[in-house]
Amino acid sequence: MKTEPNDHRGGLAVFVTSHGFGHLNRTVAVLNRIPASIPIAIHTEPGLFEHWRERLQRPARLEPRPADFGAYNPPGDSQTTDSPGTIARALTAHAEAVARIDDDTAMLRAENVAAVFCDGPATPLVSARRAEIPGFLLANFTWADIYDEHARDDKAARLVNDLRTMYRQATAIFRAEPSLPLTGLAPLIEAGMVVTPGRDRRVELRNRLELAAADRLVYFYVGRYGQADLGWDRLRNLGASGVHLVGFHPAPEEAGRIENLHVVPAAEWTGADLAASSDVVVAKAGYGTVCEAIVARVPFIYPPRTGFAEHEALERALTAWGGGIRVSPDDFHAFRLDDALACAFALRPGPPPYPSDGATRVARHLSKVIGEG
Repeated sequence: MKTEPNDHRGGLAVFVTSHGFGHLNRTVAVLNRIPASIPIAIHTEPGLFEHWRERLQRPARLEPRPADFGAYNPPGDSQTTDSPGTIARALTAHAEAVARIDDDTAMLRAENVAAVFCDGPATPLVSARRAEIPGFLLANFTWADIYDEHARDDKAARLVNDLRTMYRQATAIFRAEPSLPLTGLAPLIEAGMVVTPGRDRRVELRNRLELAAADRLVYFYVGRYGQADLGWDRLRNLGASGVHLVGFHPAPEEAGRIENLHVVPAAEWTGADLAASSDVVVAKAGYGTVCEAIVARVPFIYPPRTGFAEHEALERALTAWGGGIRVSPDDFHAFRLDDALACAFALRPGPPPYPSDGATRVARHLSKVIGEG
């Protein structure tokens, strides 16, 4: 269901960072498990509205909210975090968010909101506290954790401290594994992995792509790596050995046509479905893609990422699980993946290292707080 309810009062006010799709997908996994009788208003960047509509399976009202902050990567390189660029953008966005605290508080009171649920943003937790309603954070890291290693001056240090103070306003934090410690902020509720498991649609997918029985299928998601100077010819050459790639984005025009790179529409397929329907995942290690691969028990090939604290937790989980294969930044950039793929095709990873029903756990807790659980 993608219709929006008429009741604009009560229920749950949701605030989700506009930094990437991982937070959106993780929050959707929770919201889809909350009874439809609970009104939900999602406050997020308007450019993400269509992505919400594609993933939501229950009514929700979408409310425009300015884009918030995140980690800033140099163009074409999502392996590296630009420290000065990240802090500069975070300072500006944080100041704008702080200026909205009073308005958010007034909105929560006027709409008689029962609880606030955040994935990423800190300031709505302050508004929830002022409105005297519960405020919950879903997190495996905070932006204070991310910015801390980039804080090179007093102004940046104050930003980190300010964020930590705001996160302490949470009634509780649902800790989503794989996670950083998140200690010293607010009471922790252990959630496990918060993910929507994909559906194994491999027969449908392979028939759609007209693959032979011996062909191997790789879910290929490189995000900002879609640049002309990457090793697209090496991907093309994999076709000779029966390796096909599927994802949501074509190669850049400069790379020419790559016969073994297939594109499917996001309106019909989710990343979780592609992971569950493929033999291997090749992607940057983000929360959503890592969890989707782990619950599907599909080997995961990834490059390291510097300057982003979350990566350490994700890599520890991939190592503990046994299905992660790390390649060097240079090899990933050049798509020298033959050896890694050969290793991945031979792997048979075991079960997830954490409980995988986190979305249900969080949804039940929120429903009880609102009074309909």
